[in-house]
Amino acid sequence: MKKVLLGTTALVAAGLLAQPALASDPIKLQVKGYYQNLVTFSDVDEPAGSTANYKDAQFRHEGEVHFKGETKLDNGLTVGFDTQLEIVNVGLSGGQPRDIDEVYMYFSGGFGKLQLGAENGAPYLLHVAVPSVGLGFSDRNFGVAAANGGHGVPNISGDTAKGTYMTPNMGGFQAGVSYSPNIDHQGLSGNGFGVMTVGTGSVEDVIGLGLKYSGKFGGASLAISGGYETGEVVGGGSNVDPEIWSLGLNVGFGGFTVGASYADSENYDSGSLNPGADGDVMALGLAYKTGPWGVSAGYQKTDYEIAGVATSRTADEYELAASYQLGAGVQLRGGLIHADMDLNTLPDTTTLFVGTFLTF
Repeated sequence: MKKVLLGTTALVAAGLLAQPALASDPIKLQVKGYYQNLVTFSDVDEPAGSTANYKDAQFRHEGEVHFKGETKLDNGLTVGFDTQLEIVNVGLSGGQPRDIDEVYMYFSGGFGKLQLGAENGAPYLLHVAVPSVGLGFSDRNFGVAAANGGHGVPNISGDTAKGTYMTPNMGGFQAGVSYSPNIDHQGLSGNGFGVMTVGTGSVEDVIGLGLKYSGKFGGASLAISGGYETGEVVGGGSNVDPEIWSLGLNVGFGGFTVGASYADSENYDSGSLNPGADGDVMALGLAYKTGPWGVSAGYQKTDYEIAGVATSRTADEYELAASYQLGAGVQLRGGLIHADMDLNTLPDTTTLFVGTFLTF
């Protein structure tokens, strides 16, 4: 897989040198992004003996500003750039500032698309999630701890620096492959050449594979995906390397969309490496949209077993939601989420949410 990405990079470089690009326009920058603002009211079933002080009402928000730009060279090659500024959830990750989230460049043309930089990998980008007009279950900004942050999507490497190649869309089919040398924080990429070290227990040589098909048949539509990602633990011995595979399916007819997804993981839990943690995530969803209105219902089952730990990270989650499009880029959403945290130290929670979702 590394040879595929290196070979594609070489072909792109050859294309850049094949013809001068002096007459092309410079990269033009655009500002895009999103902002989500919620008011939530929660009823928490406190575990026996708990002394925690749970707040029923909360104001929550999350957002990013994206700076995007691209240009088309005289030889037909498109070159682009994207960086995403966190405007709410700033702080530290791995001891490094997280004001900037993804940042990468890309080359695209008849050969497909090559991305280089800090961005999620091919199985994540090609994943088909269950439909929802509320918060949903896949890679959401708000949710319970058992399944928050994309457990149902192969994403071991996250948005650390990597190379990703996407094929052209051929008859509705598209495939992709990603390679991450290591998953330490992207700030380490500033080190000098040849002095990068990967510590014992870290994950290196992460390979991700993704495949997606989408098409329309009369008044119906179909989208299906499959993904796989694995890496090697430095000095970890046998049977500790993390791996995740997933399937996703959406079928649309009229204003309805019904979907299902499934993911199975080994040696991975709660968004981090955890040798001995094996589990699966299954989700079902149904949505209906007509004009500016939308309604949806969803269910997700998260089930993890962790070696040497008496309690498992298990949850049943239910969501009922509705949305209304006020105008371009302005949407109201509301709904009810119930999380039943079986066999876990986290409390059962029922939450009512109302919020405004902005895109620009």
